Amino acid sequence: MGEVHTARPIMAIHNDHVYEVKNGRVDTKALYQIRNNKLFTTALHPQGENPHAVFEIRGDKIHTTINHPNHYADGHSFEIKSLM
Repeated sequence: MGEVHTARPIMAIHNDHVYEVKNGRVDTKALYQIRNNKLFTTALHPQGENPHAVFEIRGDKIHTTINHPNHYADGHSFEIKSLM
């Protein structure tokens, strides 16, 4: 039986691509590409490539866009923090 979790994934940004961090290691498959402060899913994303941005970067916060299936207009989804 699957479990519901509330933990947010840890992601890494490198060269305008966003990767998931699994078991303390950065995955080799970029799930998102950043263009003009917006995140677009890549062909490697579980839901496939999307021509519409699903996230938008505003300062140090990442917000969902209207194109995200769980769009939340009243706040951000993630924060950007440096590991260094």
